[in-house]
Parts: sequence; structure tokens; C-alpha cells
Amino acid sequence: MISLKKAQEIVLNEVDKLEPLSIKKVSLLSSYSRVLAENVYADFDVPPFKRAAMDGYAVISKDTLKASSENPIVLEVTAELPAGSGTNFTLSKGKAIKIMTGAPMPLKGDAVVMVEDTRMLSNKEVEIFKEVSPGENVSLKGEDVKKGELILPKGRFIGAVEVGMLASLGRKEVLVRKRPEISIIVTGEEIREPGKELPIGKIYNSNGYALFCQALSCGTLPKNLGIAGDNKEKILSKVKEGLKSNILILSGGVSVGKYDLVKNTLKDAGVKKKFWRVAVKPGKPTFFGVKMETLVFGLPGFPVSSILNFENLVKPAIFSMLGRKDWNRLTLKAYLKKDIKNKSKRENFIRVKMIQERGEWWATPILSQKSGVLKSLVQANGLIIVPREVERVKAGEKVEVEILNWRGIE
Repeated sequence: MISLKKAQEIVLNEVDKLEPLSIKKVSLLSSYSRVLAENVYADFDVPPFKRAAMDGYAVISKDTLKASSENPIVLEVTAELPAGSGTNFTLSKGKAIKIMTGAPMPLKGDAVVMVEDTRMLSNKEVEIFKEVSPGENVSLKGEDVKKGELILPKGRFIGAVEVGMLASLGRKEVLVRKRPEISIIVTGEEIREPGKELPIGKIYNSNGYALFCQALSCGTLPKNLGIAGDNKEKILSKVKEGLKSNILILSGGVSVGKYDLVKNTLKDAGVKKKFWRVAVKPGKPTFFGVKMETLVFGLPGFPVSSILNFENLVKPAIFSMLGRKDWNRLTLKAYLKKDIKNKSKRENFIRVKMIQERGEWWATPILSQKSGVLKSLVQANGLIIVPREVERVKAGEKVEVEILNWRGIE
């Protein structure tokens, strides 16, 4: 039995031995939820010109000195500039130009008086009720992005913000990594698909669906190979199909019971074992092996164990394949509401509910910490990881909580 840290090192070491995933060019919208395979630099300043940040009047700031509602300054209005206008306008002393947000600033204009600080006297004159300083209500050229600046590094996950950034740089296409293909097999004669009749002794296939969605959220192409039951020939047939993928995940059948057939079946399929059993609770009976270019994970059958060990072992492998380094969960410091006992001699993942009281975070352990109680993950939004050598953490102690990235803090 090895530590989680050692298990992660073994997994990531095997990823490093694999051929890198191929790179392809895709359209901007198709890049969403993919991973960049190139460094993206700015070819020009953003914005590419000095522009108004507010609706109002472009002015020479010195012309507004000492302006107030009691002592308004009257300026002549010489033009109107909507967004999208050209830049062939020049301001003269004592003049103003009506301007809309996003429009290029006229030459010599160095500030904008917001429209609510003005009053039109006629189409040709405006009263200014507020003094403005140079640069006020103006977006400068290159204020967002400077030409030549590295904006998005290789390995960056492309979300909605990144797509918007790429669009603002005028990028129509972008280089991304190929999505890893993941095959998922669920074992166990007791498993039934949702929607079917559920006789006594049977349970629904929660693991297959949870693992599929976890894989999807990591930017992969998951494939559900279905339920293999506890039939070695059927498991072997599905394993052979799954070994065509970058990653093969099996759920259940990796312990030491009479019907735990996965380890021997994988051996028969030519999978070389790298480790079996990890010193964590929940999730000890976990297998990892390799066959050629395919990583193979045998996850426990209990749903909490399966979900957490995907997060702890499979997700780092996927991210490393894609060139991502951001698989660690975010952490917060919180005070513990109730004692935690750890007699397992394993690293213990305690599910907690995080709440904020009087400006401080508090973590309350979920009532049931059993690995078969999937509801505990529905209720939890954080994890406290208790080291194997620590037998008790007392209420009131300040602890580090890892935030579960599939649930927000309420």
C-alpha cells in the first residue's frame, strides 16, 4: 500500500513516457473547453486607439478648471462622435465634442465629462458642472493589452473569458491539444442502468455516469462501454476495446473478494501493474497499470471512493497529458465545528460543509463519511485531508480545506 503522493508521482511519471497528444487548429468557438497548444501574443494594442470610457463630452481638461453646478462653464459643441467613428477630429480651446462610449478621442482631447455632469443649452453649447482631470473617463491605447505581450500561455484551459480574449485579439483560429479518449467500464452483477426496473439486491449505475461527467469536465472525449457484470470473459472483451483509448477506467471489482476479477483480467489483457492499493480513506482498493500508450485505472466500486480517486489520480493524468498544471484544488483556512477522529492509519478525506459566520469560515463534517454514501458529496463543498499519523483533530482548530471544484461555496 503506497501513499497518495507516491501514487500520483507514479501516474505522472507514466504520463511523461507517453507520446504527446497531437495538435490541431480549430475555429475560435470550437476551441471552447479545449487546451491551448501555443503561446498567444498580441499583434496590436487593445484598445488600438484612445477612446471614451463614458457617454459625455470630450474636452481639453484645462477648459473645465473650477467648473461646478454653482459656477458652470459653457463650451461650444463642434461635433458628435458615436462609437465606430474615425479619428480625424481635433479639439480646440473652449470647444467640446459630444462623444459616446467606445468612440475614438479627438486629437488634443484628454478627458470626458460624463453626460450627467452637463446640460445642453442648445445644439451648439453645453454647460459643464464638474472639473475633470487629464485622462478622466478615457481608455488609453493599449490599456488592456500591449502589442507583443504574452496573453495566454500554452497549456491554458480555454473557457468563456479566454474565447473572448482571443476574439479581442482578432484570432479566428487557434492551436489546441487533441482531447484524450477515455473508456469507462462498470463491473458488478448488481448494477442496473437508470430507468430500468430495480429488483431487490440491485442498484443503479451511478459510477458510470459520474465518471463520464468528471472525464467530460476535464476536457476529454469519454465513452461509456457499459456494464460488464462479474463475468471475466465479458470484462476482458470490454477491456480489449477500452485499451484502444488513451485512458481506460474500470469501476468496481478491484478488491480481494471472490468476484473481484478486474486485476487478474487486466493481467490477462497484458496490462502491467504499477500499483494496487493506496493509503487513503475512502479509496484504498485502487489499481493503476499501463499497456503501451494506454493508462489503466481500476477504481473502487463505492461511489465516493470512485469519484475522489478520479479527482486525485485520473484528473492529474488527464491534465498532464494536455499540458495543464492546474489540477490542484483551491484551499481555504477554516475553523472546525466538530472533532474528527482518524483511526484508519490512512490519509483520510473528510467531507465538510463550509459556511461563513462573522467573517470567518467554518467547516462542519458531513454526518456520514461512509464511502457508499454518495449524498455526502452532494452535501459537501470541501475536504479536510487528515494525515495518516493524526488520530484526532479537535473542534475549534484552524484547518486547511480543499474546495471541491464541482461544487461552489454557498
